[in-house]
Amino acid sequence: MDRVNRDELIRRYAAGERNFAGVKLDVDLSGIDLSGADFSGNKMDEFYFERAILKRGSFVNTQLAQSCLDGADLTEADLRGARLSYANLRVTNLTNADLRGAKFSNTSFDRANLTGANLSGTDLRGCILWEANLTGANLEGSSLRRTNFRNTIMPSGTIQNS
Repeated sequence: MDRVNRDELIRRYAAGERNFAGVKLDVDLSGIDLSGADFSGNKMDEFYFERAILKRGSFVNTQLAQSCLDGADLTEADLRGARLSYANLRVTNLTNADLRGAKFSNTSFDRANLTGANLSGTDLRGCILWEANLTGANLEGSSLRRTNFRNTIMPSGTIQNS
C-alpha cells in the first residue's frame, strides 16, 4: 500500500490527482482543500479533517470511526456505507450529501447542516443532533433509537427535542 504524507498529498492533489483509494495517508488533513478526492474503501479511523474542504469527495465504504470532521465542508460528498461511529461532525456542512447505509452510532452532529442529505438506512443510534438542520433530508429506514435531539430542525421543518 502506497504511503503518502500530508505535503505529498497536497502536491499530488495540486497536480490533478484525485484518486487516493487504497492510499495510506497521514492522520492530520485539517484545513486543506481536497474537493472531489476519492478515499473510497480506505481505513481512516482517528483522522483529523477539521475545517477541511471535501466537497463532492467520495468516502464510499470508508472507515472513519473516532475521526474529527468538525467544521468540514462535505457538500454533495458520497459517504454511502461509511463507518463514522464515535466521530465528531460538529458544525459540519453535509448539504445534499449521500449518506445511505452509513453507520454513525454515537456520533456528534452539533449544529451540523444536513439540508437535503440522503440518510436513508443509516444507523444514527445514540447520536447527538443538537441544533442540527435536517430540512429536506431523507431519514427513511434510519435507526434513531437513543438519538438525542435538541432544537433540531427535522425534514418537515418542525423542531425536535428529546
